[in-house]
Amino acid sequence: MDRLRYELRLMGRRVVLTPLIIILAFSLIGIAMHINQQNPARLLSSILDMFLPLAAGVIVATIASKDAALELQLTMPRLYSRTTILRLSLIVLWTLLLSFLLSLMLKVLQLSYLPTQLQTWPAITAFLLGQLGWLASLCWLVAMGLCLALVFRSATAAGGLLAVIWIAEAFFKEILITTDWLRPIFLFPTTLEPDITFWLTNRLEVFGTGLVLLVVSWFILHNTEGLLKSASEE
Repeated sequence: MDRLRYELRLMGRRVVLTPLIIILAFSLIGIAMHINQQNPARLLSSILDMFLPLAAGVIVATIASKDAALELQLTMPRLYSRTTILRLSLIVLWTLLLSFLLSLMLKVLQLSYLPTQLQTWPAITAFLLGQLGWLASLCWLVAMGLCLALVFRSATAAGGLLAVIWIAEAFFKEILITTDWLRPIFLFPTTLEPDITFWLTNRLEVFGTGLVLLVVSWFILHNTEGLLKSASEE
């Protein structure tokens, strides 16, 4: 527990506060929509589907892109890769907890926004499978953020590329849907195209490609020579 508290202090308040601020800001917008007799379900769903995963990815990219004591940590008995994975796990677990609680609250308030493919399924099954909507996106963006951070060793570059990917998903959604080999990287179908017939398949594919990116990042973390070279260039 002491190690966990130390890592949280080292990463800073942004890890805890950023997702909370996102939820609060969009909740206030949702309340305003409800007052104006508009259904905020889709907007609130986008918090889970699009914004919290992006925030987690950017935070991971920021944490993993720079470590002032990198050279020293690479000489320690405890592997640097374990330290990075521990920090990533803390970020992901906090986002997972908030996302699930928000999803549960939206279910209780009858504001859940289910894709068409799940609307005819039993309620409990639809709810549980519906968690893949944000879980797959979270896995992919966190893994991509980590991978980009390790390659470029720059929070600006990694965060900027994640933002470009995030924006491109919205602008080129038709291409992503209609091109078979691009479907595994269509990240936000629940918000952008909930009527697609392959929603569940897409979620599993996105989750799978996210795991592949994590494996790639794992190998990069074990490339001590590459990490030292990027640190010296920085």
